[in-house]
Amino acid sequence: MDNKEEIIRVAIIDDHDLLRNGICQFLNSFGFATIFEVENGLAALEKIERNHLIPDVCIVDINMPVMDGFELTKILRKKYPAVKVIAFSVNDDEKNVIKMLKLGASGYVLKGADPKELEEAVKVIHNGGRYFSVGVAKIAQEYFNIQ
Repeated sequence: MDNKEEIIRVAIIDDHDLLRNGICQFLNSFGFATIFEVENGLAALEKIERNHLIPDVCIVDINMPVMDGFELTKILRKKYPAVKVIAFSVNDDEKNVIKMLKLGASGYVLKGADPKELEEAVKVIHNGGRYFSVGVAKIAQEYFNIQ
């Protein structure tokens, strides 16, 4: 990246260590700055508040112990409205997708996605757009058409 291009600061919140570490590695290889990675929503909020590490984009698993992605997204959108949220889950059912959209997620990427898809999602969402994996795109489109 040249000096004029902004480096996107990303946080990964997922309770699976191996997956989280892998995501960090490939996001860093794409030129993003992974500013932290933690195992649940409460740990993410503590990182933000204690260390003043405010990411541009959070990649958030929806099913985690202690504080799930739904509660984290709700709090992030209220306390840190500039932070964009990408839901990251194996779960593609309509109820969960719509719940995350209602809470303010800008995108929803399925965990089986290619790393390049996650790269694209981060870029699109950072620039103010929305991004949805093919498996949930129809649900999202219908949700936004109703709004």
